[in-house]
Amino acid sequence: MLTGSDTDSILHAVVAATRAACRLPLPEVIGRGHCFVTDLGFDSMSIARLALELEDRVQQPVLLDDWIASEPDPSALTVGSLCNYVAALG
Repeated sequence: MLTGSDTDSILHAVVAATRAACRLPLPEVIGRGHCFVTDLGFDSMSIARLALELEDRVQQPVLLDDWIASEPDPSALTVGSLCNYVAALG
């Protein structure tokens, strides 16, 4: 079971990786509800960079294909859903 500090550290890692991977201006505060596609302007290349950035931050392989396939709609690809996915990787 994840503690509050675990979920905070995962959120911090996801937000830091998001900032490093995106070449577009991002909101000052990125929250769990932000959608990668509609709110943050991510495309396939940004998602690929995001995977690499996440691997550096969580020190394990992060293959985002399963995360993308698990969401029925691109608008469901949120920071929060990615945090949940990363947490489930262990």
